Amino acid sequence: MEKNFAMMGVMGFLRRAFTSIAPSIASTGTTPVAQPIETTRTVRAARAARTGITGVAGTAGMAKALGAVGTGSLMATKVFRERLLGTGPGTIRSALRAGIPSNPGLIGAEIASWAAFSPSLMPRTRTATVTVTFLAQLAGHVTGVAIGYGYNTTMRRLASTPLSRFALAPRHERALAVTWHVATTATTSALWLRSISQQREIGRLVGKDEQESARSQFASTMIASGLYLTTRGLSALANRGYDLLRDNLRPWLPRGLAPVLSGAIVGGAVAASIDRLLIRRTLESIAKKSRYLNTLVVPGRMQPWEPERSGSPWSLEPWYALGAEGRVFVAEGPRARDLAVVTGKPLSELQEPIRIYAGKVPGRSLREQAELIIREMHRTGAFRRDHLVVFTTTGTGWVPPWSAQAAEFLTLGNCATVALQYSDLPSPVAWLTDHETPIAAGHTLIHRVLQEVDKMPENDRPKVYVAGESLGGFGGLGAFENSADMLARVDGAVWTGTPQFSAMWKELTHRRTKGSPEIAPVIDEGRNIRFATRPDELYHSFYGTKFGPWEFPRVAFLQHASDPIVWWDYPLAWRRPDWLAERVGRDVLPSMRWHPFVTFWQVLIDGLASVTVPGGHGHRYEEEMLPTWASILDIPLDDDLGGAAGMRFKRVSKWIRRIQPPRS
Repeated sequence: MEKNFAMMGVMGFLRRAFTSIAPSIASTGTTPVAQPIETTRTVRAARAARTGITGVAGTAGMAKALGAVGTGSLMATKVFRERLLGTGPGTIRSALRAGIPSNPGLIGAEIASWAAFSPSLMPRTRTATVTVTFLAQLAGHVTGVAIGYGYNTTMRRLASTPLSRFALAPRHERALAVTWHVATTATTSALWLRSISQQREIGRLVGKDEQESARSQFASTMIASGLYLTTRGLSALANRGYDLLRDNLRPWLPRGLAPVLSGAIVGGAVAASIDRLLIRRTLESIAKKSRYLNTLVVPGRMQPWEPERSGSPWSLEPWYALGAEGRVFVAEGPRARDLAVVTGKPLSELQEPIRIYAGKVPGRSLREQAELIIREMHRTGAFRRDHLVVFTTTGTGWVPPWSAQAAEFLTLGNCATVALQYSDLPSPVAWLTDHETPIAAGHTLIHRVLQEVDKMPENDRPKVYVAGESLGGFGGLGAFENSADMLARVDGAVWTGTPQFSAMWKELTHRRTKGSPEIAPVIDEGRNIRFATRPDELYHSFYGTKFGPWEFPRVAFLQHASDPIVWWDYPLAWRRPDWLAERVGRDVLPSMRWHPFVTFWQVLIDGLASVTVPGGHGHRYEEEMLPTWASILDIPLDDDLGGAAGMRFKRVSKWIRRIQPPRS
């Protein structure tokens, strides 16, 4: 067994405590603690459960990944040991005791934790620290075991060749092992202490002062390491089951088939257990609670009385059928009297904003929802307004309030806003379970509205704008074949926090002007489509080069450099993205680096905190929507043309913020 060394640091302490445990030969997945949405009566919790990225996304995605790790590593390592290495557990254990490192899985986990300590986009909470560190240690363990196999196999092969004379003596190997462990422990301690200050710096960049204490971070690291060691224990049990099954099958099967069949049976059993006991139960729980939340009425939101709104007594869509987010949408927003108070305009110059929404009703198709919206638009006179804004919602049917209200204030109520609900699940779960429905919903509604507008006389048509945030951006962009199709069909668009796995986002970013960064790519010299990390970049590049005239139709992509919803995608697990290689984000720590597998989980879990930071950072797009929509509509934001700091901007933003429920 390994000698006990007087080592300091988190992993060194754990290594001393568990040196009596025989080295694990295989790695397996685990079942992380699920984080279901909690039902609550408070507005804050209800909104948090409905918008942005929630913990259930991380849980569902995590479960799938860990199931694959567990099944694959269990089968692969066992069969590899039996069939390719041609050696048994005793020989391997002896080699690992004498080799460097003496326990490759544990050493690999410790080295991987260095990457887990590295900074990401959001300040890390206790839960995020536990999750990222645990997953990194699992990945490091698998890598360490693989390297250990290769090392010991090489050493055995070299022992029978003349090169064996260059082998280290046992005492030299032991001395080198001591040095190795002391060095890694010191490195772990230093990097962990550095991560505390880096987390504070990230919090300062994104405007979030509340930080986890060093004690809390230490506790989180210890919990993650405990989960990792528990996983090793579960792996040992799976190994034992494999050994028993193999030994019982060997007399009855052809030579070499027993290990393969045993690995398949045990691996399949592990995968089935994770699927049925974790993934399916978690998703069923989420679906059940989402259906319940969809029946609630957010406190303070009452049925509208204006005929111009769905859910009113005059509406074709009943109040109860709208869904929770639909009821919020039609109940909120400025009325004509609010526009008069905020803008100082007389009521005679203002119009009552129209808001139309169709909820998700069992048995009703997307096409039927779209037809209902068209009838509602005719009933309310929406086609006689100068501006039509078609939103593609997030998974729960959420419409970004700042975006919708910005258009209503700027047009002085001369607009109609329409949307429909296609799911009652949170966006991450809606996307994981069904990639197609958001796109189908965006395509059905947008194209049906455009069809109706095309029937009108050309000189009497309203201008049609499309918009969406997060999964709404993904679905809305998917309604068009490409950017040329979008520019040909609509008069403008505002996309905020659009995930980079959207096909059009990828298309545009891929053909950006050479030298422009991925976080703010320049497309065709900014002629029609412009990306920005903040509104002033709609008129100049990220590096300050002024654009020429902005031609119509105008399309704006607003995406914060610190928004993990934008920058997460599957390739992040194995490929360094351009935005990390460039390191140009204003609210991103310059020392952030890409690490295989680890950064993938860091950015995914960052999504949990991305809606808890102030507006202008993470996945919070608020006051920025006023100047963004002003640019798209070509309407001066201020009466005195004073810019975003003018009085009109301040009055409008103050009113919107006052009526918005807290968001966490």
